[in-house]
Amino acid sequence: MSVLPRRHLILAAGVLLGLAGGAIAVRKPSDAILLCISLAAVLGLAMAGERAFPWAIAIVAVVPWYPFVSTKAEPPIFKQKVLCAAIAAAPLVPWLWSLATGGRRTRPSRASLLMGLLFAGLAILIYASLGSISALIEVEIVGFLFGGVTFLCARRFGDGRGLLAAAFGALLVLGLLGIDAYTKAPTNRIGYFVGYPITYGALVVGLLPAALLYAYNRSRLLAGGVAAGSAALLIFSESRSSWVAIVVMLMVAVLLQARAGNARGLGAIVAGLVVLVVLVLSTGSLHHIVEKRLGSNITSSDSVTHRKWSYGYALEEVSKRPFFGAQAPGFSGKEAANKTSIGAIDNGYLSISVDMGLVGLLAAVIPIGVALRVLGRCLRLGLAPRFELSLALGILGMAVVTVFYDSFYWAQIDLVLGLMGGVLSTRVTRLTRPEGVARQTEAPTRLRRGRSLGWLGSS
Repeated sequence: MSVLPRRHLILAAGVLLGLAGGAIAVRKPSDAILLCISLAAVLGLAMAGERAFPWAIAIVAVVPWYPFVSTKAEPPIFKQKVLCAAIAAAPLVPWLWSLATGGRRTRPSRASLLMGLLFAGLAILIYASLGSISALIEVEIVGFLFGGVTFLCARRFGDGRGLLAAAFGALLVLGLLGIDAYTKAPTNRIGYFVGYPITYGALVVGLLPAALLYAYNRSRLLAGGVAAGSAALLIFSESRSSWVAIVVMLMVAVLLQARAGNARGLGAIVAGLVVLVVLVLSTGSLHHIVEKRLGSNITSSDSVTHRKWSYGYALEEVSKRPFFGAQAPGFSGKEAANKTSIGAIDNGYLSISVDMGLVGLLAAVIPIGVALRVLGRCLRLGLAPRFELSLALGILGMAVVTVFYDSFYWAQIDLVLGLMGGVLSTRVTRLTRPEGVARQTEAPTRLRRGRSLGWLGSS
């Protein structure tokens, strides 16, 4: 199958850019400028080759779409149509460019086909329930649907080129934005510029392992700085769910490194923990925040009591409509707002189950299932591959946050989950026991068999 040369595609895109810009400039110059900037950005990413895919996802995930400093969740500062266009373009444009230029092919998979059919069915079901495309856009479910699209598109980029660098760059942007937000309002939680501080914490947790690996490959000092800086960001976000996620990630990482007999990996984790403890204890503001958020009154806080109500309500609703739920994204949030002072079910798995049933939940947890499969395979075989573990641990961290937060209704988290899960799904079968280890484990078996036969013969 022949494909167009890249220079021809660039020329055609430039002509289309000029024609579109000229046509719109006649009616509304501001729209023409916005279109030209968008198309220029698309072309720039497309010319980056396979590295464009993770960078496009990373850029959309960390752009400050919401008011920069706030004390509560507020609507985005951009129109919903602009947000949906960015969400759709992030996975589709690099994927289409790769198809046009004859990039790396991915082996067809029955599981991928079934996943595509599942998300297509959910999209049709949601559209039928809402009745129009505009309603589908306004209901803020596009991120969930394009999380599945991102997963499937990411399978074409299984080599993961540029993914670690994109994660590092995205984490750096989140750090700079967080520092700026803190300097402007030191008493506020940071992270409202991505929608909410817990969203911010989930993104930091998800990107951190891949960013740490990128930094560690270049300098241990840089990796230490990334770890310390990320810890400070998570503390200033005051997102306890992300703190729990970090603890779980560290426990799993220690278990995997110990199972693989990797003393150097264990030493790096211990060093990171020491840096974290020293940072918290030696910095008054950080110590004060941790002490306040983990104080004795935590069990009577509004968030804890609301979660108790959420679990009871959600389980009752799921028992009534287990398979397809209410068939209305956002239904559980509206019901929670009517019955309580918080307009959300503080558990992403229960929220999706209420709104779209167990079928919707199955679609949502596919990337998480891939990560758990990778972690289980590594534990069983005694492996500790750095790249695969960095992605699997990032997904695991976001999955833990989802236990306490409505994560699947935040497009940034969906895109990052889809990116990491899709790339990881192409690498599961590569995780095999090293040949030397296999021979060592097989040799005693052959030896035992030989002795048995000899004993039988001698008798």
